[in-house]
Amino acid sequence: MGTYTENIYRNKILKQALFLILLGCLYNVIINPNLGFPVNLWGWNVLVFLGFSQILCYLAYRLVRWARLVIGLSIIFLTSGYRELLFIAKDANIIMEVIHFITVSPFPNYSPLPFASISFFAPVFGEFMFESIALDSNRASLHLTHSILKYGLVLLVCGLFLPFIDIGLVVGADNFNSSMYPFQESIPILTAHNVPYIPGLPLFLLKGTPSNLFLLMGLALLIIALFFYYSDVLLQNGKLFRILSIYGRHSITIFFVQFLFIVVLYQRITLLLFFPFLILYIAILSVLFFLWQNNSKSILSLDWIMDKLGGNTKD
Repeated sequence: MGTYTENIYRNKILKQALFLILLGCLYNVIINPNLGFPVNLWGWNVLVFLGFSQILCYLAYRLVRWARLVIGLSIIFLTSGYRELLFIAKDANIIMEVIHFITVSPFPNYSPLPFASISFFAPVFGEFMFESIALDSNRASLHLTHSILKYGLVLLVCGLFLPFIDIGLVVGADNFNSSMYPFQESIPILTAHNVPYIPGLPLFLLKGTPSNLFLLMGLALLIIALFFYYSDVLLQNGKLFRILSIYGRHSITIFFVQFLFIVVLYQRITLLLFFPFLILYIAILSVLFFLWQNNSKSILSLDWIMDKLGGNTKD
């Protein structure tokens, strides 16, 4: 880790994680004022999860690779049983009630399980990429691309074809338990909009299930492999990469801003119109952040603050 001590990196990671968690709590208060303070502080969303996962990644990095894989797979395959146990025993005693409160939260729009397993898989692929970059050769980059593609395809196939939980291959209003999946709004949305040719969701699209996680990780690895191949093997860094870099440099800020104002569109227009409006909205945000980046170097954006927390650690 260069000329800096491990304590400096650890402190920066912890400060950034705490900042993300506090930002996520602020987000909860803003969009859910009716629940009452301070209860509405706690709720799993992407920002809270990112802060939590940053700490998990740091802890996972200190483990050997096989241990990370075992822990990650254990989280994936035990999640369904753990979720059902919490659902059944949440009213049994105060201990289970507290565990349910922490794990599910009173205002959940994201599931920490099984997504916490990503924090144990990510350092493995991060090390692969770091080793390839350190070798600084086209052959090493090509080998890394092939490895990421291979693992991505395996995970994608697992997500698409393995029914990990027994609630049916297509999940609809008739076999969906909203109490066990309080962070899942897709089925209620389909029911409310009554789209006749969309009877439900395939199991691999049900957020918070093992098959959905395998699908997402597989797609993420395929996208990483594609862009890594073009940027580090073919050395093609054209306009598309410059546009995408805007989203990468301002990802936290864009997430926070777009979710604060997405309530203008949520449940107010038809389901089919929602997606083009959302894409247009995010495109407009990218233009605004491009101007912010060019004219003021993104000063005071959330990502700029994140980078400054803990001091400089760039060699």
